[in-house]
Amino acid sequence: MTNEARYENGRLTITRTFDAPRTAVFDAWIKTSKVQLWWGCHVATDVQSTIEPCVGGQYSHQMTLTQGGIYQNQGRITAYDPPKLLAYEMVDPFHNDPMQVRIEFSEQGGQTLVRLTQDNLPGTYTQVIMAGWSAGLTKLAQLLQEETIDS
Repeated sequence: MTNEARYENGRLTITRTFDAPRTAVFDAWIKTSKVQLWWGCHVATDVQSTIEPCVGGQYSHQMTLTQGGIYQNQGRITAYDPPKLLAYEMVDPFHNDPMQVRIEFSEQGGQTLVRLTQDNLPGTYTQVIMAGWSAGLTKLAQLLQEETIDS
C-alpha cells in the first residue's frame, strides 16, 4: 500500500494502512529493536535508537547515511496511549524550532490505519521529510509482513 501525503501551512499529514494488527504496528514505533529495523530514509545504512515509552520520556534516532554522514533527531514524548496514540516533540540539527509529530493508530478490520501529522515543518524541508517518511513506512510495512509470515 502507498502513503497518502499532503503539506499545508507547516503541517505534513501522511496516512498509510498496514496489513497488521494495531498492537504490532504500535510496538514497531516504540520498541527499539524494531525501530532500528525500519526507521530512516532510503540511504540509511544503520539506525541506533533509544526510546523511553512514556509521557515525558526521551527518544533519539541516529541514522548513518550511505554518503558517510550522520543524521540525528531527538526529543520528548508528549502523548502516549498504547496502542492508539504516540506523539513527540522533535528537534533536529536543521531547525531552530521543535516540530511536533503525532501518530494515531486505528483498527480497520484486521488492518491498521496510521495517520501521522508533523507540525512546524518549514516548506523548504518538506520534500526531504516526505521522502524520508515514505521510505521508512515502506520498510515498516515490509517488517510487519515478515513478522506475520514468521508467526
